[in-house]
Amino acid sequence: MATIAEIMQAMPAAFVPEKAAGVNAKVQFDFTGEGGGQYVLNIHDGTCEVSEGTEANAKTTVTVAASDYVDIIEGRLDAMKAFMSGKLKVKGDVGFMLKFQQMFDSKRAQQP
Repeated sequence: MATIAEIMQAMPAAFVPEKAAGVNAKVQFDFTGEGGGQYVLNIHDGTCEVSEGTEANAKTTVTVAASDYVDIIEGRLDAMKAFMSGKLKVKGDVGFMLKFQQMFDSKRAQQP
């Protein structure tokens, strides 16, 4: 089972730049519970960067238990179901998060 730190570090490798054309946005991730933490994902100029910390001017803030996010990433929990049940909370531009999901391909992150 992956850790939140490993998942977040893999995000740039999973990024699909052509699906993020014209996007300049910062997304704040607040992972609660054991193994949690705070990360900022910065998408700009066809690149994706991840750093630990917070961003006051984030386009969207995602709050979710670390264990639930790991389950989402590893395919044990559907992201939309997690959102609808309140396990995953989105503050800010909810519509952007639907597009955000399409900007990443987990198969890219798993390639050597």
